[in-house]
Amino acid sequence: MSIRLIILGLLQERNYHPYEIRQTIKARNWHHTFRIRDGSLYYAVDQMHEDGLIEVAETIAVQGGNRPDKLVYRITDKGKATFQELIYGELGESFVPQHPMFAALPFARHADDARMAEIIAKQLEACLTRIAHLREVLSVKGSWLPRGAVRLIEGILSFSETERAWLEGLLEDARSGRLTDEGNVPEQYRK
Repeated sequence: MSIRLIILGLLQERNYHPYEIRQTIKARNWHHTFRIRDGSLYYAVDQMHEDGLIEVAETIAVQGGNRPDKLVYRITDKGKATFQELIYGELGESFVPQHPMFAALPFARHADDARMAEIIAKQLEACLTRIAHLREVLSVKGSWLPRGAVRLIEGILSFSETERAWLEGLLEDARSGRLTDEGNVPEQYRK
């Protein structure tokens, strides 16, 4: 995922302050897919400004305190050209699913099933909440959202449904004690 693509894409629509970009990402439910930290967002905006991809459209004076003025940015012609490169580059990227739990699972045999079951249950609960929320978004907004946005939400929903089934299987394994099963691990790799 390219944070530059998201920022430039939003700036194609209108001028934004970085905080407004963050709020727009949340309002559009993109935060379910794009993990963007505030520090990363502000850093990317600063870098893009230095690179000439965006420029200050408006400076809003902030009253009182030692806070800096609020800078609202717009996309430049160079930014529009870069956006075109980024959008087609992202569309052409190959995909390998990456779940945060993937790195831990090969070592599950060294962990405690009950503790893993507790964590997996929380992950499953969050997944179910996300699924319900995304279904509601499609129900309420699906008829007027741009087609690309609808397809994004449908994709997130599809991946979330698959994640739900996978987490249910993991939870069953953890609760039954099978997640820590050594299986046919050679002796030199056992505890």
